[in-house]
Amino acid sequence: MALLGILALLYLGTLLVTEGAGGLVGPSGRRLLSRLRGFPLGLAALLLGAASGSGTGLSLLGRGLLQVGVLPLYEASLLALGGTLGATVLVAVAGLGNRTLAFAALSLALALEVLKRGQGANRLLFGLGLLFLGLDLARGEALGAGAWLGSLSPVALFLAGLLLAFAVGSANLVALLALGLAGEGVGPEGALALVLGGGVGCTGPVLLRPTPESLRLGLVLLFHRLALALPLLFAPNPGIFPAHAGFHALAFLVFPLAFPLWERLADRLAPSPKPLAPKYLRPEALNDPLLAQGLALRELARIGDAARHMLEGVLKALVQETGHEAELLPLEEKVDRLSREVLVYVAKLPQDTPALPLLKAASELEHLADLAKRALRKAERLWTQGVTFSPEGKAELARIVGRTLARLERALTALATGNRALAERVLAEYPEVLAEVEASREAHLRRLRDRVETRASTLTHLDLLLLLEELNLGVNRLARLVEEIHKEG
Repeated sequence: MALLGILALLYLGTLLVTEGAGGLVGPSGRRLLSRLRGFPLGLAALLLGAASGSGTGLSLLGRGLLQVGVLPLYEASLLALGGTLGATVLVAVAGLGNRTLAFAALSLALALEVLKRGQGANRLLFGLGLLFLGLDLARGEALGAGAWLGSLSPVALFLAGLLLAFAVGSANLVALLALGLAGEGVGPEGALALVLGGGVGCTGPVLLRPTPESLRLGLVLLFHRLALALPLLFAPNPGIFPAHAGFHALAFLVFPLAFPLWERLADRLAPSPKPLAPKYLRPEALNDPLLAQGLALRELARIGDAARHMLEGVLKALVQETGHEAELLPLEEKVDRLSREVLVYVAKLPQDTPALPLLKAASELEHLADLAKRALRKAERLWTQGVTFSPEGKAELARIVGRTLARLERALTALATGNRALAERVLAEYPEVLAEVEASREAHLRRLRDRVETRASTLTHLDLLLLLEELNLGVNRLARLVEEIHKEG
């Protein structure tokens, strides 16, 4: 039990230091990263890791930027390796502490908390105090686990460190544990094995619920760290912090040389997904503006189909009273990526070509997809609280979503074919839909007066009606664009 208590102190202390230091660094650090590429990006990540005490945060940032296409695999890996190296400074700082410094840091943090001053600084001090206290207890009589841990082989301790770091996402935590265990029954070889295992296992958060891109990033980092750690198991232990920082420094510095090998291996185990690309936007067609406009319209039809499928997902979720925003992410990515491609493509048309209506159509479809995602997000948040809509409320919402979906399909068909009569029909239907939305509000008000349970879902119901109003306005704007785009027809 003492070992678990020590781990809890070190874990909470690490979290608080990361939270406090990250708040002090703020968005200025992220802006610095956005301006750098290549190895300088890794060096900037090293500085931010040292300032924030979190290599995990920067690893996850690299994963996110890789997934949206901002960073390639090489630079996302450098961001993770540099941030993890910089964060090792936390172990050096914690190793200087003792119980007196622990109580001093905790007292100062409590004073700042009472005075409502320095929220970032007091989190940092709380974290340092807990780290100092945890290490002091680990070195004393309270741990009592050094004897049996010392009986384990270096390989077993390596695996223990790997699994612990994989689970909590922190190599620093394992290094801090090794720092406390050193001299308490765990010999130099065992402590080194524990540190190296933690250095490999900290890849865990990148592999949590992986996408194809993040899986490749996690495999590259895991292979690289494991290949370096295994030979070092048989090296002499230079000390806990030198071993911890030295391992991550070596991983960072030799990565540019090793990357081609790990990339090929990752490609074999987790092939890169086929990139989402436009199907009809041919650059050579820009010399023929009429053809280029037609091709842009065909691409807009693909975007419209994806946006329509998102709204269908919302309708299905409302009927079944279950659904997750994450289920719409692939369709949202398709809408966003293709919308950007259409915007860039039509911007290349000659200035005397009426490209603005196409631009407005692409922007409108992206907005409609975003509204559909927001609608499902609000409903999902309600369902996760164990609350559902009343049968009448659910039926009203589903009926309005269904009518909105039908109007969207007609507007998209009119946009693709130039059918002005169909576009006028879409516009003529709007007052009826608006009246139905207003009737749902009035019915909801009556239920709110008569039923206490309706209060739990009232804000979500009304928010969804607002979103449905905005969705139908967007459908109106699409229908009006039919005349602008096909005025020569």
